[in-house]
Amino acid sequence: MNERSDAHSKASGYRQYLLLAMLLAMMAYFGGEWVLDNLIEGPIEAAQRKTDSLRGRIKRLETGLAKIRAAGKLLERWENQSLPSDTEVARSLYQAWLVELVDDVGFGNPSVNSSEPLNRKGLFYALSFSVRGRGTLEQLTTFLFTFYETDLLHQVRSVNITPTSQQDMLDLSIAIEALVLRNAGRASSRDPETVFEEFRQRTWRRSDRLAFDRLEDYDPIVRRNLFETGAGGAIDPTDSTYLTSINIVNGVPEAWFTVRTTDEVMKLKPGEVFQIGSLVGRIAEIYGQDVIIESDDGERWLLTLGDKITDAHALPPEF
Repeated sequence: MNERSDAHSKASGYRQYLLLAMLLAMMAYFGGEWVLDNLIEGPIEAAQRKTDSLRGRIKRLETGLAKIRAAGKLLERWENQSLPSDTEVARSLYQAWLVELVDDVGFGNPSVNSSEPLNRKGLFYALSFSVRGRGTLEQLTTFLFTFYETDLLHQVRSVNITPTSQQDMLDLSIAIEALVLRNAGRASSRDPETVFEEFRQRTWRRSDRLAFDRLEDYDPIVRRNLFETGAGGAIDPTDSTYLTSINIVNGVPEAWFTVRTTDEVMKLKPGEVFQIGSLVGRIAEIYGQDVIIESDDGERWLLTLGDKITDAHALPPEF
C-alpha cells in the first residue's frame, strides 16, 4: 500500500514539474517576444527613425548652406558690378559714361537725364536714366551691344522707337536703370581719382550677358530693318506681309503670303525665289505649318503659319 502511494506521489510530482516546465517555456517564449519587441527591437527602430530624421535635417541644412554660399558668391559678383556706393558720385560717373557712349554711337540731338536715387528697403539704390536722340537702327544696335557688353549692374527698362519721314532715321527714347549696392565701396571716404579709376576699369570689363560676342553677329537685325521706309515715307511691304496659308497643290506644298496693304497673294513652292520690298529670299523648305526661308546671304529663317514675315526666327547654321 505504501509502495503504491509513493509511486502515485512521484507521478504526481513529475506531472507538476512537467506542467511547471511547460509554463516556464511558454512564459519564456511569450516573454521573450515582449522583451525582443520592447527592450531590443523597439529601441533599435526608434534609434533608426531618429537617425533618419537627423540625416534629413543635416541634408536640409547642407542644402541651405549651399544656397547661402551660392547667394554669397552672387552678391559678391553684384557688388563688383555695382556703381560706387555714394549715390551722387555714382549718378555723376554713370551719366558721364552714358554721354560718352551716346557720343561714340553718334546719336543726333542727344540728351541724357537722370532722376533722384530710390532707396529699395535699405538694401540698394536704383538710379534711373533716360537717353533720347535720333539715329539709325545700326546705331541703336551698336548702342545696345556696347551697353550690355559693359559689366555693370544696369539694364535697359524700355526702348521706344518711332520711324521718321527721314529715310532710315528713328526717334529713340531709352529708359535705363542702374543699381548701387551698399557694400560696393565707400566712395565718400576714398580718393575721388581712385573711385573714378575703379569705375572706368569696371566699364572696360566684358560681361557674359550677350548672346553673341561680336557686333558683326547682329548685322541681320540691321539688314532686316523693320522700320525702313521707302520713298515718300511709304512703309516697307515686309511689315504687312503674312504667311496666311500652306496648301498642297498637285502633290507639291505651297506657301501663300498675303500683303495686307494691297491684298496681293504670292503662292510660292520650295526652291522659288521671291522679293517683298527690300527682302529677297528663297523658299527652302515647307513642312507642316512651318516655312524655312533662305536669304541671299545664306541665312535661314523659320516662319510659322499666321506669322508676319518680319517675325521670322533666325535658325542656327546647323539647321
